[in-house]
Amino acid sequence: MTITVDDIIRLAIEKEENAYKLYSGILNKISDPGARAMISQLAQEELEHKEALKKLDKKKLKKVEPKKIEDLKIAEFLKDRDITETSNLQDVLVFAMKREKEAYEFYSKFAQEVTDPGLKKVLESFAQQELKHKRDIETFYDDVIYQED
Repeated sequence: MTITVDDIIRLAIEKEENAYKLYSGILNKISDPGARAMISQLAQEELEHKEALKKLDKKKLKKVEPKKIEDLKIAEFLKDRDITETSNLQDVLVFAMKREKEAYEFYSKFAQEVTDPGLKKVLESFAQQELKHKRDIETFYDDVIYQED
């Protein structure tokens, strides 16, 4: 089976849609206002990512050079957290970091398995976008949560 750029884009759109549904579903479980605001924002960002993927210019995509994003690796030192009605902002941030880390690892692993250089670039670019999302959440976590300690 040959994988195409269209296949990858469809997969990425599906992953963004699933992330949106996940965050939207969590929203109904949380009572903490800060956590609710963060989950709502994350859900909206996933919808925006999905729409951006739908509008991608596939001809330009293979020419894109993935930008290397620094990984702060904060998520790697934190325990997984389930989201419940008592979840607070910290719980939500940790959950979101872990989710973005999983998405980054998925695209990175996929990129290592393809042989087509253009597809590899596309997947590496998607991986770096997910890593940027993780870094953004980690930076927010560092600014807000670590400041409280």
